[in-house]
Amino acid sequence: MSNIPYLPDWIIAAYIFIIGVCIGSFLNVVILRSLSNEGFVFSRSKCPYCSNQLKWYMNIPLFSYIFLKGQCAYCKKKISLQYPLVELLTGLVFLGTFLFFGLAYKTLFLCVIFSFFIVLSGTDFKQTVIVDIHSYILYAICLVYSTLGFNELGFLQAFLGSIFAFLFFEGICLISRLIIKQRMFGFGDSLIALSIGALFGVKNTIIVILLSFIIQSLSAIPLLIKKAYLENKKKLALSYFFVFVSILSLVFIKKLPSNYYLATVLIMTVFLIYSSKNILLELNNKKDNDNFAIMPFGPAFLMAAFICVFYLVQIKKFVIEFFIY
Repeated sequence: MSNIPYLPDWIIAAYIFIIGVCIGSFLNVVILRSLSNEGFVFSRSKCPYCSNQLKWYMNIPLFSYIFLKGQCAYCKKKISLQYPLVELLTGLVFLGTFLFFGLAYKTLFLCVIFSFFIVLSGTDFKQTVIVDIHSYILYAICLVYSTLGFNELGFLQAFLGSIFAFLFFEGICLISRLIIKQRMFGFGDSLIALSIGALFGVKNTIIVILLSFIIQSLSAIPLLIKKAYLENKKKLALSYFFVFVSILSLVFIKKLPSNYYLATVLIMTVFLIYSSKNILLELNNKKDNDNFAIMPFGPAFLMAAFICVFYLVQIKKFVIEFFIY
């Protein structure tokens, strides 16, 4: 008989959540110091405002933020909400992965992969920066994950998926350079695509990309409408609104009778042509020709990949029924 005592699932789940929160604290350091080019392995934690080194009890994940009332103990400057949010998010991601897949090597691999998702999203949100080394390490881990058979792909399919995803985004950027003289995505998004392709293979990566476009549209376009309106660009704000309504309409128009369906599609097409003209004019007025990004795309792409790890079968079924039947 084994000498290892039996632990109830809720105790294991609590341990995993706590580990996730602690890992989240480290991910915060990685995000911030990767952007400032500081070392994050041996350097002690310090306040970013007054540079005072933090004592151990000021650096307890989640609890220190609550006990310090969101302020630095020395200079009383407000502590960024990023710290507790990333810690809590990582804990919940680790917990959800365990509850879905159980205590297994696959869960361990996915927790590592999702940790890189959080880091990449964090740097992209803060400064629209994707640190290359993070992308390359994630790509290697995803290749190993697929090669070991955790997703039934194998090395060859994972490698082909990564090449497909990378070329897909670089192809869009090549076309956008010809039309508007700018990249539609940063090169960092293409590096992220390497990992997503290695994780899902060619066919399933298409589903992830489709979902990521939907997530990006529904989350970013309302902000773009607000930004254009505040800048007194009424025509541009209206164009973004038309795009937003057209995307939402896709969910409902298939339920309409055939005549109304055709009429709605024609109206949407007119709206989209009008909107595209105004948006392209706005893009052409941008001065940064090397990298265009009104909103960072990486977080939406990674969120879509995260969702598809758990619910790919259901999403694929919905897409097939929606677009084919």
